[in-house]
Amino acid sequence: RYSVIITAHDSLKFNHALNVTFYSDFIPQTPGFNPLYHQVPIVYHDNAPIKTFTAIEDHEVKWADELAMEPRDKQMLLEPVDQHIVVNVKVLNREMGMSIHAYGHYAYAPVPVPPLYTALTTGDMALSPSVYAPQLNAIILKHNHVVELELRNSFAPIMHTYHSHGHAFQVVESGLAKINSSIPVKRFKGRYPMRRDTITLAAGQYVRVRIKADNPGVWYQHCHQEQHNLSGMAFTFIEAPDVMQQTLRVPQEMLEFCRILGHPTQGNSAGHFGSDMTGIDPPLAINGTANSITGT
Repeated sequence: RYSVIITAHDSLKFNHALNVTFYSDFIPQTPGFNPLYHQVPIVYHDNAPIKTFTAIEDHEVKWADELAMEPRDKQMLLEPVDQHIVVNVKVLNREMGMSIHAYGHYAYAPVPVPPLYTALTTGDMALSPSVYAPQLNAIILKHNHVVELELRNSFAPIMHTYHSHGHAFQVVESGLAKINSSIPVKRFKGRYPMRRDTITLAAGQYVRVRIKADNPGVWYQHCHQEQHNLSGMAFTFIEAPDVMQQTLRVPQEMLEFCRILGHPTQGNSAGHFGSDMTGIDPPLAINGTANSITGT
């Protein structure tokens, strides 16, 4: 997604039309539905006519390329990389044509103890993946580490839109996620890579983005297509839990609310200590290449 600045006209002679065309690559093209056209007026004066303009065909549009853009605040490229994480898009086809998409080996699902409470109440164990249920797809980040995240859409036949909470990431590389591809890899070559909190991951594509783990918290990472998000296409950054324990406090009102609802507020994902996950439903496993994490 993009934020843009529009300079208004200095005349009240005309009103203008804002035209938006929405495309989807995972449903068939259907007249009146895909693409979907939407128009809203930009009103300068109630009695002014709307100025018409010539429609622009898609092949005439110069599409934006994140790897060729720079942010206004000119944040330097984050380096060196301390931790490299590969997250694979997975697909599980089910009956009646239904499918479940996931970031990682498991479909994301909620657990009895929210991961923020686990990170705050398990002491040194909060730095261990064993206290977080597998269906959280938890990835632990160390404070102030430079993290490079590689998202690979090797198996899904459609595009996905990755959205990050907690960070605006630098876009540093993209390419085709297939071995021996003849399509060249595109890498950022300047000093100030573009930053986004959302990026499209086309079918068969990979992208690499970087963040600095300087925002302690539990951050939800997910597909911005709501049906995929709801089916479990998400993972979790557990960022600097040791720092969280020194700096963050859950409001008492929230803890009281959980108590009234009968939800535990401490321990691992199951409300126990250590790696005992007794009482939690087993995660829904998605076959395919496992995620990987390198670095300390």
